[in-house]
Amino acid sequence: MSKKNLNLILQAGFCALLWATAIPTLKFTYAALQMPADDFFNRMVLAGMRFFLSGVLLVLFHMYKTRKAPRVDKSLLRQILLFGILNTTLQYLFFYMGTANTGAIKAVLLDTSKPLFVVVLAHYFTKGDRLSWNKVLGLALGFAGILVANLEGIGAGGLSLSSTWIGEGSLIASSLANAVAVIYGKHLMGRVSSVVMNMYQFLLGALLLLVIGLAGAGGFHLQMTGPAVLLLTYSALLSAVAFVVWYKLIHTYGASRVAIYVFLIPVFGSILSSLLFPEENLTAHILLSLLLVSAGVVLVNKPPKKGHEKGTSPVPEGQA
Repeated sequence: MSKKNLNLILQAGFCALLWATAIPTLKFTYAALQMPADDFFNRMVLAGMRFFLSGVLLVLFHMYKTRKAPRVDKSLLRQILLFGILNTTLQYLFFYMGTANTGAIKAVLLDTSKPLFVVVLAHYFTKGDRLSWNKVLGLALGFAGILVANLEGIGAGGLSLSSTWIGEGSLIASSLANAVAVIYGKHLMGRVSSVVMNMYQFLLGALLLLVIGLAGAGGFHLQMTGPAVLLLTYSALLSAVAFVVWYKLIHTYGASRVAIYVFLIPVFGSILSSLLFPEENLTAHILLSLLLVSAGVVLVNKPPKKGHEKGTSPVPEGQA
């Protein structure tokens, strides 16, 4: 294995692990705030606070590193605002709307459709990031891994085939917003650093989340206890670090090669939850899921054989 591929595996895996820690962290935060599962607008307020704090942390990091206040061209700032609306405002607005109106298992499955959208969009809108059979099979293995991890819930009737626009439709919209943001963010990375891009997109996108959440909740009603503040600070820090590293990887390795690691997030989250919550167990399904997702990661990152670069795309050239 080359040093470059090892670097991708370690850093993307680290991002997935960081985002996975957000799963039990949010559970603890909701418990500390006594926030019910259907409290949609207050969850948006909390998300807005989290991402705004992420932006503030990146501002402080940038000023410490460069000894200068962050600056960006006004024309580029408008593009970063659009990126923030896609990546922070719309993605999490639709995510919370969808999870509030969808069963937990279906929500996990639909949320992990993000790599599928990223790979397809990258094929059409990113030069040199072509769809290949390795990527198709790798994505299939990754999604199969998520299905396996949720087999017990599916078998117990936790997966309904019925769907609604506000539930499943919102989760699909969230995944689409994320995919468009990934492709758009990759193009922006040619003109701005990942730290500055994410700093501004967090601040701007989070402000919109806060406005929508506060308007819907009728004001600020969260009782921010000491534990809740600590948990919020940690979740903001993990988001700041993970997003900066993630977009650096996307800029270096391509959107489709990095996106497959999203499948690791719910698997790592299940493993962490089994360690932190007595009612959640580490099952053979989760371990098998990890193997399937890992195999998918290997396939997506497997380079094409020499002399076979052409003709490897499952999409006809006339349609690409």
